[in-house]
Amino acid sequence: MFEREPVKIYRMTLSRVIENLSRIKDCPKEKFQEHIEDAFEGYDYEDVEDITGFGNWCDISNDGDYRVTVKIDHPDAYEITLHIVVKEDKVTVENVL
Repeated sequence: MFEREPVKIYRMTLSRVIENLSRIKDCPKEKFQEHIEDAFEGYDYEDVEDITGFGNWCDISNDGDYRVTVKIDHPDAYEITLHIVVKEDKVTVENVL
């Protein structure tokens, strides 16, 4: 008689993603992108889950302070800026904006 539409389940909020990103400490440099993807796990913006921005990063192969950005691959999604410190091939997120 009545057809049910699938119920949208909201699994993750943007503030939770920011919290997850803030917790990245002493991450091996080669696994940093993977840790970012894990921080977004369960979050989407209008059903888009793909993360973009990695290709626009500066070279973080040397020790130093850097700013890198990531976002969900949607034109209206927030762009998140990560202030990171690279030291001895480990990455630590200092601030998330």
